[in-house]
Parts: sequence; C-alpha cells; structure tokens
Amino acid sequence: MPLSSLHFIFIFLPVFLALYYILPFGLWRNAILLTGSLFFFGWADPKNLPLLVLIILLDYISGRIIGSGLDRGDRKSARNAMWISVGINLLALVFYKYTGFMADILSNISGITLDYEPNPLPLGISFFTFAGISYLLDIYNTAEKAEKNLLTFGAYLSMFPKLLQGPITRFGQMRNELVNPPRLNVEDLSEGARRFIAGLSKKVLLADPLGVATGKIFSADFSLLSGSVAWFGLLAYTLQIFLDFSGYTDMAIGIGRMLGFKLPENFNHPYISRSITDFWRRWHMTLTAWFRAYLFIPLEFARKRQKFMRQQSNILIVFLLTGLWHGANWNFIIWGVYFGVILAVEASGLGKLLKKLPVFLQHLYTLALIMLGWVFFRIENTADWAPYINALFGSNAGQAEVTLRSLNIIFYVPILILAAVFSTRLFSYVANLVQSKLKWGMIGVDILYLLLFILSISAILAKGFTVFLYAQF
Repeated sequence: MPLSSLHFIFIFLPVFLALYYILPFGLWRNAILLTGSLFFFGWADPKNLPLLVLIILLDYISGRIIGSGLDRGDRKSARNAMWISVGINLLALVFYKYTGFMADILSNISGITLDYEPNPLPLGISFFTFAGISYLLDIYNTAEKAEKNLLTFGAYLSMFPKLLQGPITRFGQMRNELVNPPRLNVEDLSEGARRFIAGLSKKVLLADPLGVATGKIFSADFSLLSGSVAWFGLLAYTLQIFLDFSGYTDMAIGIGRMLGFKLPENFNHPYISRSITDFWRRWHMTLTAWFRAYLFIPLEFARKRQKFMRQQSNILIVFLLTGLWHGANWNFIIWGVYFGVILAVEASGLGKLLKKLPVFLQHLYTLALIMLGWVFFRIENTADWAPYINALFGSNAGQAEVTLRSLNIIFYVPILILAAVFSTRLFSYVANLVQSKLKWGMIGVDILYLLLFILSISAILAKGFTVFLYAQF
C-alpha cells in the first residue's frame, strides 16, 4: 500500500486519523499507531510481518537488558547485550539483503556454482533495522534511557509513514510526542496536509513521468544513443531520483505532522550544493547523520593516534558501507567508493580551494560529479558504463539510431524543466512571498495545493501508481 495509492489516500489514512484522534490520549494513541502500522506493513508485505514483530520484540527486550545492566553498574553485561542485539539486527539485514550477493562472490572465487534462491527483501528492512540499532547504541552510550513501555517502543520503530523509506529517526527525536501524544491541532493537520500534497505532486506529476522517459532511455542500446538522448536520460534521472525520494519524505513528514510528530528533514535542496561535501550534508540527511554518529565518529575516536590520512580513510570506509547499504551489487559499492574518494580529496584541501572559485564554477563542478555518480548508480551492469559515458560525449554521432524522436520522449521536455524548477528554492520562495505580502495569500496558496492534489489524483486514476525508487533499498 504505497503512500501514493488511492487505497492509502482515501481509505487507510482518513480511517486511521479518525481513530487516532477519537480514541483517548496516552497509551491508546500508541496502541492505534502500532496496530495501524503493523496493518500497513502486513498489507504490503504479509510474509515478512513476523520479522518486523520479532525485531520490535528483540530490540525492546535488548534495550531493557542493556539499560538494566547500566543501572547496576555492570557495563560488561550491558556491552555484551548490546553487541548481541546489534549483531542480530545486522544479521537479519545481511541474510535478506546480501546472502545472494555473497553467494555469487564465493561462486566466482571458488568456481563452484552455489544453487541459492534469494529471499524476497522485506520492505523497509534497511530503515527499521538502522532505527533499531540507533536505539540500542543510544541506550548503551547513555544518550537515551531504555523505554519501558512496549507499545511506545513498538509505535516508534514501526511508525508507518517512515517505516518503508525513512527518514531514519532516533528514539530521542520522537520520545516526547510518544510519551505525551499531542491533542488534535488544526495547524498541524493543515501544515501536514500541505506537505503531503507537495510530496505527492513531486512523485506523481514529475518523478513518475520522468521515470517513463528514463526507463525507455536506459533500456535502449547505449552504443546507438545520440548525445542528446544520453544527456536527457541523465538529467531526467538526476531529477527523478531526487523528486521521487524527497517526495516520499515530504509525504512521510506531512503524515507525521498530522499525527503531531515532527520527523527530521531528509533533503535540503541538494542540487544547489557547491561541493560534494555540501551535497552529502543536503542529500539523505538522516542516513548521513546515522553513519556519522555511529560509524565515522567512533572510527575517528578509535584511530585518534593515527595521524596520516585518518579522516580520509574513515570517509572511504563510511562511503563504502553507504554504497553497500543501498544495494547488494557492485555498482552501488563503486558508487559509494566514488563519492568517498571525492570527499576524501575535498577534505585534504580541495574543499578550501573550491571556496575561492566563482560560485557558478562551484555549482558546475558539483553537478557534474553528482550526475556522473548517478550513471554508476542507475546502470547496474558495470560493462555498460563506458558505452553510456561515450554516448554523453558524442561518440555515437555517426551511428546514433536512438533519438528523442524515435523514443517519442520530446514531450517530456516541459516536465524536465518543471522538475528542475522544483529542485530549487524557487517554489517555496514564491509561496512564502505570496503568503507574507498578499492579504489573501494563504488562501491562494491553499487553492494551488488543492489544484495540485486534484491533478495528482487524476494522474493516478489515469495511469495508476508506481512504487517509490527507494522501496528497493
């Protein structure tokens, strides 16, 4: 049941909101949030619902054991419980996500064919396992107290807006609202609805059409691509993946706001960045923050006596794992290492030099490297990278048979332009300006949101909904 489906928008969400606010305060709210979230997950992935329940129970019990050990001053038993529980979370993630990949590697090394049928990837496993691990580590590091109420913890880990694709939250970011559920607030409902509609519009009106175009381009023979098609495909995918993923985040944050939660932001206009370091402060911000808090900083502390290339090597380790987190394939690993190398170089002095360049050149440098990275990310077969990059630089000029006209994608150009505008601050700037300067500005903005909602629903009725890109991770 994707957030952009009609079942969710017109049945699940209204019924859930009604029950959530009709029931009494306190534990009843968390009970309905947990029940609704499990129903939401079970509707989409019933086979793996027991796994989610087991992870909730494991992390809850482990958190209590870790907290109890610390309260007794028995840090050794707390540490053992922490490592065991974190290890089980990682083992579940590795088993479902990476077993087939590791079997392929072993087969290539040994020459022995391993007959292995990959397990279907449970929805959201990369997100809810990371949320659980952060909870356990925060307890061990005394940043949080173990939650004693199972309903409260279960509601945190399984909260349906963020369950499948984040944002990745820490328990401390949600504790107050979970312990003291807020009363019905018209401002929260209206702001949440606007944010939800903005995300839905990004997804349905911009990302999905661009996805149709990129699907045609990236399934074509790269040796026959014209340069214009190759660049169109790369630009379209660059915008598609941002609008699709940030669209989901907007919808999740909007629903969270309707429920009285302020979920963390996950994007901050990443394509206006002036360096790759700046880009990763703006792109998938909760994942970057997770790796920084639970991997990079501990590595820096553990290796503090190492002076030569310590920060650079730690960055490479973090981004190797960032790439691996995205998927069990070499293209994701190389994509992560690619950005890790660039970040390490920027940390070694290039970043300071970039700041001395004109702003236009800083943006150009950053966008060029980001877009090249999306080639590695989008094309899974590494052997196809060179033909596609060659097409970008016109190597197929004499034999280009795949053109914008032959693929019938010329009419996607206006959508590409709109998508580019929505990737900047222009829309939010204009909306804020209208609200503040015009007497009836807020009404005008709400009418615009209503029109966007109608257009989005019309598009879903006409073409159906498509899954979010990050659902596969």
